[in-house]
Amino acid sequence: MRGFHGGDAEGPPWYTTPMKLILVTRQAEAPDVESFVFRAEEPVAWKAGQFFHYVLHHEPTDDRGSDRWFTVAAAPSERTPIITTRSAGEKGSSFKKALFAMKPGDAIEVSACEGDFTFDEGSPDARHVFIAGGIGITPFRAILKDLDDHNATPRITLIYANRDANAAYREELEKFAAKNPHMEIVYVIAPDRIDVPKIASIAGDLKEPIFYVSGPEPMVEDLGSALSAAGVPAAHLKQDWFPGYPAE
Repeated sequence: MRGFHGGDAEGPPWYTTPMKLILVTRQAEAPDVESFVFRAEEPVAWKAGQFFHYVLHHEPTDDRGSDRWFTVAAAPSERTPIITTRSAGEKGSSFKKALFAMKPGDAIEVSACEGDFTFDEGSPDARHVFIAGGIGITPFRAILKDLDDHNATPRITLIYANRDANAAYREELEKFAAKNPHMEIVYVIAPDRIDVPKIASIAGDLKEPIFYVSGPEPMVEDLGSALSAAGVPAAHLKQDWFPGYPAE
């Protein structure tokens, strides 16, 4: 599920009215994580790292309502919006239960494209540190697929925290890294956690890289504050948080 972050980018004009997306297929990404692949009734456009506002009509609806924000896990070249999310089981919201009950041919509505958690390559020597907590990998999957589509090989370190080794998109991420000689992936598996000393041991001088932090809201807020306190300039820190998830 997508949450709001520090600023919204304007979406394409067609998002001024709701449009239906039709579910094409579902695929497992990890034991409790699935991707929902949609086709749009009209041409769609987004930037890698942005999110859509979705409305899934269902009854009964709990107090959280029938709308959510999800990162588009697909790159623009794929032309098929993808929601990748974790199942919450019986404890999940009515929205999440309705989503996981969807079958191919079922529809969901989108009414906005927003978000500024997008990649800026900057200078050829710029270093980028992607920090993902659990389902926070979704914008990075879109960004890395988009870079791969354009044969771009910027300097990227992906630090990816998970509750176990069954990380969503792991095989695909490693293929991206294999094709980019300037990319590395560091997995952080519970009970180990990402903190500033660990980041510094991987990234070195914290004032140099551009940091992108995505994941559960508590994790993103805590890491953002800690990185700022450690001297990371505000211009070098982008954050994208997912409410409703515990820290990985």
